Amino acid sequence: MLYFYCMQVYTKTNWGKLKILFFFFAIVFVAFLPVSSFLFFLKNDAFTGYFPPKFFMSESLASGYLPFWNPYINFGFPQYGDMSGGYWSPVTWLIASTVGYNAYTFTLEVFFYIFLGGIGMYQLTRHWQLGKRVRLITAVAFMCCGYYVGHLQHFNWLSGAAFLPWCLWSYLLLANTPSLKVILLNVVLFYLLLSSAHPGIIIGAVYFFIAVAGYYFFSAIKDSGNANSFKKSIWPHTVFILLLLLVSTGMIAGYADIIPHFVRGNKNSFPTGPSDSSSFQSWTSILFPLSTVKNDSWFVSDLSLRDSYFSLPLLLFFFLSLLTKKTGWQKFLLGLGTFFFLLSVGGIFQDLASRFLPLIGYVRLNGEFRIFSILSFILIAAIELNKYFKEEKKFEGTIRWVYYAVELIIITSIVWSVYQVISTKQSLLFHTTALSSQGGIINSLKFFIDNASYYDCLLIQSVIQLFITWFIKLSLKRKDSFLLLKVIMVDMVAATLLMVPFTGAGKASLKQVQEVLNNSPKGIPVPTLQPVNNNDTIPSNKNELIGSWSMFSKQIGNVKEVPYPIQLKTMKEFFKDTYMQNELLYFNKPFVFIKDNNDSFQVKINSFSPNKMQFVVIIDEPGKQLILQQNNYPHWIATVNGKEGQIVTEGAGFMSIPLQKGKNEVIFLFEPSLIKKAMLVSFLAFIVVLSCLLFLLLKPKSLSLS
Repeated sequence: MLYFYCMQVYTKTNWGKLKILFFFFAIVFVAFLPVSSFLFFLKNDAFTGYFPPKFFMSESLASGYLPFWNPYINFGFPQYGDMSGGYWSPVTWLIASTVGYNAYTFTLEVFFYIFLGGIGMYQLTRHWQLGKRVRLITAVAFMCCGYYVGHLQHFNWLSGAAFLPWCLWSYLLLANTPSLKVILLNVVLFYLLLSSAHPGIIIGAVYFFIAVAGYYFFSAIKDSGNANSFKKSIWPHTVFILLLLLVSTGMIAGYADIIPHFVRGNKNSFPTGPSDSSSFQSWTSILFPLSTVKNDSWFVSDLSLRDSYFSLPLLLFFFLSLLTKKTGWQKFLLGLGTFFFLLSVGGIFQDLASRFLPLIGYVRLNGEFRIFSILSFILIAAIELNKYFKEEKKFEGTIRWVYYAVELIIITSIVWSVYQVISTKQSLLFHTTALSSQGGIINSLKFFIDNASYYDCLLIQSVIQLFITWFIKLSLKRKDSFLLLKVIMVDMVAATLLMVPFTGAGKASLKQVQEVLNNSPKGIPVPTLQPVNNNDTIPSNKNELIGSWSMFSKQIGNVKEVPYPIQLKTMKEFFKDTYMQNELLYFNKPFVFIKDNNDSFQVKINSFSPNKMQFVVIIDEPGKQLILQQNNYPHWIATVNGKEGQIVTEGAGFMSIPLQKGKNEVIFLFEPSLIKKAMLVSFLAFIVVLSCLLFLLLKPKSLSLS
């Protein structure tokens, strides 16, 4: 998609658009400098939850194996059912099959999505014929909004957000000017969204685009006075949906295959907790984002779910839109944004939605719904801002009163923060000696992050906001959109740089993370036949960087459950058992062993791949069982001396097969034939759709289906 955009730029020799691309690149690089410069790594879930499946995919492909079964995480699971790793995303497959995944390519992909989201917003706002600088302002606000900053460690939340404006842009083209080219464009973009986004965003997007489609159809009927517009759009919409389902065949089959077997496959039986929502208190971040990094007892929500900032200038014009006459789109987006806002705050709103709206109850972290609110509110504000620059009147009337109201709130916040700092002495101002003794910028920054109080953060943010409001006032008085663009650049870059150390940047460098990953054996080696207890470990301080080493050691088996998003029910039960019981039965055995036999050397590995494991076993008496410490998941087939045998469940969920006296050649084969066929259908359909789209993009005219 970005490639199509760049090709369009090149063929038209419009170097102005190339400058815009470089402009967006520079904003992303500077705003996220602690991480984009590789000085710090993406902390927490990024490398402990989202990186391992991508790393496994690239290692499997480099070794010549399709990544169907991952044997390393919690005794194995079907990789194609991983809804967090972007398994079905063409972008993931492109990187995994070419340069491969490492700490650097993974980090670059994260910033590619942020960059892509900005371009998408710039492209989307063309629909409302906004001025170029207003579109740039909107794009910068979206790229550096609190959702991206707060979820910098949540990979598929970023990728999902990146494709939302692109999908909305392409859908509006489909609704207004349907053609074969536009239909194919929608199929590609919507598939990229569905295959890369977190399930919660996918569910939210279903409701979002149903609402957009409904608004378009009702508006068309209202404007034309008859239903002909609706009838004309049925055919292109039908073709779009059918092609999208065809391209998504593999993904649908893969997810349907795993849902009955993994822990999060059931609807939440109780309302989500306050830490999983974006509380009402956390929405104060639209004015004071930095204040949300402290005072957990007040904000309640998890830190990553609190930030919803989308710039001070656009916030002013969002407030202005609430008090003035709105366009039809503004009214619709306000209703839609409010709906997702209520979903994001949880509580009774989430409970009611879970009861009466399909799929909503499956979303565990309803705070992610706020991306749809932020997108809607930014568009409302952008339309209002564009109206202001088109009107003849200057800084007067309602906008002036909105400005002074916000300025008064900021000044009040400064006064209150100063009072609290002095009266409570909860401030770094009373620890200046300790701060100055840290030595070096990095150590001082770490000290600030760990010891700054809520009042410190609120005061710092309020002072910054006060200066920004003054420059906003100046640009509005002059009606200088270029100055306002500069203001929003400073605003968003400053807000992002202040927040990233708390929400996205770990304390180690990316180089240190890669050095740990370099200890992982290359490709898919043959595992060692040693007790699971003896599998390689690394120091705890290195485990903190990349999560459990068992995901990278290429040895099978781990004595502690890896907190990975995809947890099969059988292994959940297995790790619930007492450690001593598992120690005696399984942990002191290799990943494959003969039951009730202490001589593990009677088992030899003939060949090994994630999807096919071959062993040679010699026993002196019949009736023995060969135990493979891999989850007994559907699609496993076992043969003994060329004859298919019946796999029996061992313990909580391992595989067992009876042996014959003498030499046994045993093969365990993971053969998800239906998934393979569905994957082939998806691959061929996507290639055909993409090829046809490229062909039509090079033609001056497309085939109309209206």
